[in-house]
Amino acid sequence: MKNYKVDILAFGAHPDDVECAAAGVLLKHIALGKTVAIVDMTAGEMGTFGTPETRKKESDDASKILEIQYREQLGLADGSIENNEASRLLVIKAIRKYQPEIVLANAIYDRHPDHANAAKLVADSSFLSGLKKKETFLNGEAQGPWRPKTVYHYIQDYFIDPDFVIDISTEMDKKIEAIKAFQSQFVKPKKNEPNSILGLLDQVKSINSIYGRPINAKYAEGFTVSRYLGVQDFFQLI
Repeated sequence: MKNYKVDILAFGAHPDDVECAAAGVLLKHIALGKTVAIVDMTAGEMGTFGTPETRKKESDDASKILEIQYREQLGLADGSIENNEASRLLVIKAIRKYQPEIVLANAIYDRHPDHANAAKLVADSSFLSGLKKKETFLNGEAQGPWRPKTVYHYIQDYFIDPDFVIDISTEMDKKIEAIKAFQSQFVKPKKNEPNSILGLLDQVKSINSIYGRPINAKYAEGFTVSRYLGVQDFFQLI
C-alpha cells in the first residue's frame, strides 16, 4: 500500500475553507519541511458562484500555490453535511490514509451549518479512527487504526476568541494569492449580483490583523481546541 503519510491533514467543508482560514499556517509549516494534505468534504456545489468543475480546478490551482502534497474530495453533499456513520467512515478512511499528527477542522461555531457539522464530524472521526475494531479499507486492503495527536479548529466567518494564534505575517501575501485562485468565488461585482463576496478578502485581512495585534504581529490565524494544550515549560508559550 502506498505511503501517503503527512504531518498535517486539513479538512474543509468546502473548497476554499482551508485557504481562507488556515493557509498561512500551512505555508509556515511547509516552509519548515512539514508535509500537508487537504481534504475538501464537498465540491461546493451549492455555492452561489461557480460550479463543482470550476471549483475543483481552482482548488488544484490553490494547492500548487501552497505546495500541498495531496488534495482530494470526499463527495459529501454541500449544505447537508451530517455527523452520521457513513460520513464518519469516509473521514476515518482519510485520516488512516494520511496518518497525520495534527488535524485541522472547520470552526466549531459559524454561520454556515456545514462548518459546525463538519467540525464535530472530524473531531469525532479523529477519535474513532484510533479504534482497532472500526474497519475501513483502502484499495481493497484493510487500514490499520490511526489517531492524530490533536485536532485544532480554525476560525471562519464568526469572530471567536481563539485559544491560540500563530503569526502568519510573512505568509499573508501568498495566502491571499491562494485565496484568489478561487476566481469564481472572489469575483468583482457584476450587474444584478450585489452579493459578490469580494469583500471577504478584506474580512480575512481584518480578522488576521486583529488576531496578530496581541502578539505584536501584523497578521495571525486563530484556532480553538477541545482539549487544553500541554507544554513542558512557560517558555514554550512565549
